[in-house]
Amino acid sequence: MWFRTIVGKSVLTLVGLILTLLVGAQDVPSTPLSIPVYNPMALNPAFVGSKDFTNISLTSKVLKNPDSQIINFHKRLNSSNGIFSNFGFGAYAFQEQLDRSWNTGLAFAGSYHIALDDANIHNISVGSSLKGFLNIPKKEHESVSDTSVSIFNPNMDVGVYYYGPTAFAGLSVTSLFGTSASDEVPVESDAYVSREYHFYGGYKFLLNRSNSIVLEPSLLISLNDSTISETHKHLVPYLKLYLQNFYIGTYVKSFDVFALFFQYQFPRFYTGVFLEFPSSGFLNDDNIIFEVSLGVNLGKRGHTFLQYRHW
Repeated sequence: MWFRTIVGKSVLTLVGLILTLLVGAQDVPSTPLSIPVYNPMALNPAFVGSKDFTNISLTSKVLKNPDSQIINFHKRLNSSNGIFSNFGFGAYAFQEQLDRSWNTGLAFAGSYHIALDDANIHNISVGSSLKGFLNIPKKEHESVSDTSVSIFNPNMDVGVYYYGPTAFAGLSVTSLFGTSASDEVPVESDAYVSREYHFYGGYKFLLNRSNSIVLEPSLLISLNDSTISETHKHLVPYLKLYLQNFYIGTYVKSFDVFALFFQYQFPRFYTGVFLEFPSSGFLNDDNIIFEVSLGVNLGKRGHTFLQYRHW
């Protein structure tokens, strides 16, 4: 117990130090836009294994051009006696269409979970992922600033994540090695990827226990090497309201757009919808982002969102 306490405090201290240093190009994948909501392991590999069931999900943009999809899988591994071990494993694959090219990629993630108490209620995890993506230029958009050949970019992500019954917080670095700018891959190219830093934290306020009504405000900060000096421009507050097996939420990136997302949990599967559209003006297929997420939970059943450990 004393060892876990020391390790937990040390990791928390490290998180605090890194945040103090951070106070401060594009990450891959950058779409679907609902990745922070439905696919958090793409932003922090330490999230893998933080739920007590196996999760498989597919998220896709729909409507006019269904040009971005991500599918992921993650679970907590079992020990030989059938109980949860300290290890989590996950993977995801994605494709996205950009203005001048296509990105497609694959990642494998692993995590190690440390219980901070004997009841395993408060936990902290560390994780990393190995990933690679292939940038495929579109012939019609070849230009002086774009390469005419496909480029493979291997990389990795690292992160730490604290989760408990009421609070959660994660810190991660994605595309740790970034991309070195060159004549073949200039900074303005779609194949160029910069290192990114992500912090996400929130708290669950129990409003009504019998009906499992929970209010969850949270904050996401995503920065790269060129935007660290403008941290205040990249603060994205989220708000979720849980009602038993259903939640509805929104976030504020800009006053020019409005976002709405929700998810319903059935005994074995769930479905979610994500919408982003202009807060004023005429709505059409060109300015509405409509994404759908479908998932299957294997393992424990009969849970409500009050019992889930969500990022």
